[in-house]
Amino acid sequence: MELYDVVSTIERADVLAAQTAYLEEGKRVPAGGQSALNKVFRERLIPLGWRPEPRLFPFDERGLRKWKMDFIKDDIGVEVSFNHAEAIPWTFTRLNIAGESERVLEGSRIDVGVAVFATDSLKAWAKMDSAVGTFEIAEAWLSMMKPIMPIPILVLGLDAEGWTPTSVFRDRGKGSRTPSDEV
Repeated sequence: MELYDVVSTIERADVLAAQTAYLEEGKRVPAGGQSALNKVFRERLIPLGWRPEPRLFPFDERGLRKWKMDFIKDDIGVEVSFNHAEAIPWTFTRLNIAGESERVLEGSRIDVGVAVFATDSLKAWAKMDSAVGTFEIAEAWLSMMKPIMPIPILVLGLDAEGWTPTSVFRDRGKGSRTPSDEV
């Protein structure tokens, strides 16, 4: 219920505030809303005891030591994915490995996975890169991969239906690196 409350209460103003904070912090302002959305998730989940970026494998596992989930708490693993569409199967694979592999670190094992994706409407509103995978694509992948995935995975789509357009985000490769004053 806690995770659902976090996801279901993300609003337009939260994403815009996270995006404009990059400028206020003197950081490079990302083009699309992916980084802002990830920031909102971190700001909301970490105070609730969700451990960010738990490693799946020990440091001595050369090729695998960088594999991490986004968050974990109470044997629930969460992936917040605004990555390239080709990464969607890897999102599901990572959650299944965290639940099934005996080589995964004890504190990073899960019983249930949750994968969060942008819907087509959020992708358009936040001017995400055209290659970003969406909830709609993830649903198709989930139906294809279900026979080979032993871990239950809940797939959630973040929606921006009804959110008024904004110029805070810019299309990749166009405009300046700073958002306009319009929100």
